[in-house]
Amino acid sequence: MSFEWTHHFPYKTPRTQQVEAIESILSSFNEKRFYALEAGTGVGKSAIGLTVSKTLLENEDPPDGYEQGAIFVTTQKILQDQYESDFSNIGMSSIKSSSNYRCNFKKFKSCAEGQADLQTIEKGTKQWNVCNFNCTYRNAKQKFLESKLSVTNFPYLMTESNYNGKIKPRQLLIIDEAHNVESELSRFIEVSVSEKFVKSQLKIDFPNVNTHHQAFVWIRDVYYPKLESHCAHINKMLKKYQGLSQKIDQFTSLSKQLKLTDSHFKKIEQFLEVHEKDNWVFEIEKSQYRGMRKLMFKPIDVSKYAEQYLFRLGHKVLFMSATLLSHEKFAETLGIKNEEIRGLSLPSPFPVSNRPILHVPMGKMSSKEIDKTLPILCEAIEKILEQHKNEKGIIHTHSYKISNFIKNNVKSKRLLFSDASDREKVLKKHMKSKTPTVLVSPSMTEGVDLRGDASRFQILCKVPYPFLGDKLVKKRMNKWKWWYSFQTAKKIIQSIGRSIRSKEDKAVTYILDSDWSRFYRYNSNLFPKDFLKCIK
Repeated sequence: MSFEWTHHFPYKTPRTQQVEAIESILSSFNEKRFYALEAGTGVGKSAIGLTVSKTLLENEDPPDGYEQGAIFVTTQKILQDQYESDFSNIGMSSIKSSSNYRCNFKKFKSCAEGQADLQTIEKGTKQWNVCNFNCTYRNAKQKFLESKLSVTNFPYLMTESNYNGKIKPRQLLIIDEAHNVESELSRFIEVSVSEKFVKSQLKIDFPNVNTHHQAFVWIRDVYYPKLESHCAHINKMLKKYQGLSQKIDQFTSLSKQLKLTDSHFKKIEQFLEVHEKDNWVFEIEKSQYRGMRKLMFKPIDVSKYAEQYLFRLGHKVLFMSATLLSHEKFAETLGIKNEEIRGLSLPSPFPVSNRPILHVPMGKMSSKEIDKTLPILCEAIEKILEQHKNEKGIIHTHSYKISNFIKNNVKSKRLLFSDASDREKVLKKHMKSKTPTVLVSPSMTEGVDLRGDASRFQILCKVPYPFLGDKLVKKRMNKWKWWYSFQTAKKIIQSIGRSIRSKEDKAVTYILDSDWSRFYRYNSNLFPKDFLKCIK
């Protein structure tokens, strides 16, 4: 069955690649449940997703168990904001957690705090009326639930749909930046139990355990029951303080505590239900708080849980990303059978001449060779900075060790260093600066748009292999022989994509790790077809 879709396209005229993608997806959905679209930056994935969703909504009634409409989900809130900005005029509604909204009554508070206050305010007062009937977050959530086109982020979608039951399955689930599905599912399912919380909140001893079995038994028989009674105690205190305006501070504090603790309790409950020893990695980590410990459990193969926690939300599921690389391998990690999915790969429409990749080998950056290579690498960085002395750029370090070495050995006021905690702040400074600043970070390979003069060059210090010291990485490597190279190639392509954001953009990429030529020689099949043309 073919559908007329052109009147749903949100812009004046669809490009050739967009026409190919839209028609392929709609045709495939007649017989396949899943579709994987790999489309390079500039193809216009969001317009493709919107057109497909509106066409299906117009031509098909939702089957039993599904509501009419489409849910778009992204891994980056900045991408969520972009969807809302681009398509709110045609009915798309967005939702984030209540802490992201300002209270209508007390502007210095978030809606999360305002909703907590509501329980202690006398009914019928001005604040009660505002927070009860005109809460910014509640209004946004209701609009999201009622809209036929809704967009949110992974943490919110996973929490609300699995713990609170407010988000119902719809006709279509569109997962943008889909190359991160495995890691997002893993993050949602994994659990950690901190020594600090156990001692300060539950008032029990942290266990002296060494094995997977010992830790699991302690969580099941000691920690879980104690956590359950702790949540019940907080609820009891909240009821005691409810409606007492003089206890508003205590109530707000307890309400925040319950929200965090209850979410953790549900995650532990979920973990006890799905845990299978052979599919989980157990580790004891040192936390940042006074060297206290954490018990960590992480799933190896998330495919066992993908349908239960995510895919059930869509009768049809559309994956979109610039870096799926192989829809067959991608599907395998998520438990999708080959006969259930179809894929299409579209190259970036940007001119190859605008995005040259230069391999300038400075030495190997492996753990055995890195200390010898780093001083030489810094000399190369200084020369590249001089060559681009009037231009902005970015240096992808892949690790804090490399970032810190550059910080201590490359003397330049242009360099702006960031970590996960101040990423947005440093990025904003770079974008606003009138001087040719250069970002230096191990964590800006995704969700960063350095279009135009924001970056005319970028440096990859190291081939970004996953950390072999991570037990989870080793387990996944053993399960899928291709997984390690697959993850590395995705990271490289994502990194290179930060500076080329339009047909007019021009940026040169320097790869300084000598190991690049060997990696590409053995894994060239993982890269887009036009990638080789960029290598000079």
